[in-house]
Amino acid sequence: MSNAEELNPYEAPKETKTTKRPKKKKSEDDPPHDPAIDAIVFSLQKTRPWITLFGTLSYIGAVGLVVFGLYAMTSSPMSRALGEVGAVAFLVYLILAILYAVIGTRLFRYRDSINQVIAADGRLDFIATAIERQREFWAFVGVMTVVLLGLYALIILGAIMFALGR
Repeated sequence: MSNAEELNPYEAPKETKTTKRPKKKKSEDDPPHDPAIDAIVFSLQKTRPWITLFGTLSYIGAVGLVVFGLYAMTSSPMSRALGEVGAVAFLVYLILAILYAVIGTRLFRYRDSINQVIAADGRLDFIATAIERQREFWAFVGVMTVVLLGLYALIILGAIMFALGR
């Protein structure tokens, strides 16, 4: 253990000439370095994998809803007896699948905007586009939530009126 150059596996890594990243040369046209923009780009970069995950899950959910709707409509003897109700149920599943696909599409548009921000080294116009895509996504989810809450209220009210009418 007398060798000073021996590697210690418990020691923190040290920067050497081979591990240093080459610094980008500054030109006169480069804007001044802004730590706030770097923080925004860093946050967007760390958000990107989650956006990809939820966008992918949205598409998988949309396909699953269509498959389940087809299966429920065609496979059981009860669905054959229901006739038109089975087709209506499939239509409901199809509408939900379309909503999931729209959510996935909006998430992937947002992710692509983040990719542009990272590629453009944090240019403000690309950051603005990414934030606008994020706003569009949340506006759609907000409107969809309000509509679904209204539908839930109507369904509950209808069930109460049906129960009281018996």
